[in-house]
Amino acid sequence: MKKIISLLLLVGAVSANAASLELKVKQQKTLPNGNAYGLESGIYFELTDLEPFVMYKLQYSEDLKSWTDLVHLGTYKMAMTSPYWTWKELPPYQCFFRIVVAW
Repeated sequence: MKKIISLLLLVGAVSANAASLELKVKQQKTLPNGNAYGLESGIYFELTDLEPFVMYKLQYSEDLKSWTDLVHLGTYKMAMTSPYWTWKELPPYQCFFRIVVAW
């Protein structure tokens, strides 16, 4: 009986949807004469499959071994958009991003 309950809990934990993120890149607009206007080029994330009222951390890493927090996100919905970052605000090297539960 204990094995069956343990198996059901394991299957439930494995089949639960994990939070996911999609990187969105935005380019700065230019006028026909070549002058730039509007928001600077940068990125933001579309976050989906979130648990409501759970704190998440958006992290980045250069080598997939050590992760640095970019921002903490408090949720109250199943999906949301992250803050916007310009290229100057992000690390100067190529990096990987992930979302994890903070607590």
